[in-house]
Amino acid sequence: MNEPAANDEELSIFEKSCGYCGARFRVLASHVPYGDHAEQYACPECGKHYQTEAALEPQVQLLRPRADGKTDRYQETMF
Repeated sequence: MNEPAANDEELSIFEKSCGYCGARFRVLASHVPYGDHAEQYACPECGKHYQTEAALEPQVQLLRPRADGKTDRYQETMF
């Protein structure tokens, strides 16, 4: 009965440069009151993971391809 109205949803949009490959991308994250939690998203070029607070998994749009001249994928380390 007390479902939030569709207009209670918010969208944050920000741009990020990948710290590994230099690609630039836009992140679209949905927010709802009291519904945000840690959500991961990845660089679309190398796969490096990042985290933000959102209600759902963020959408990522590539703006500028990687700038390091490589084709490898990012590998998480356990250090």
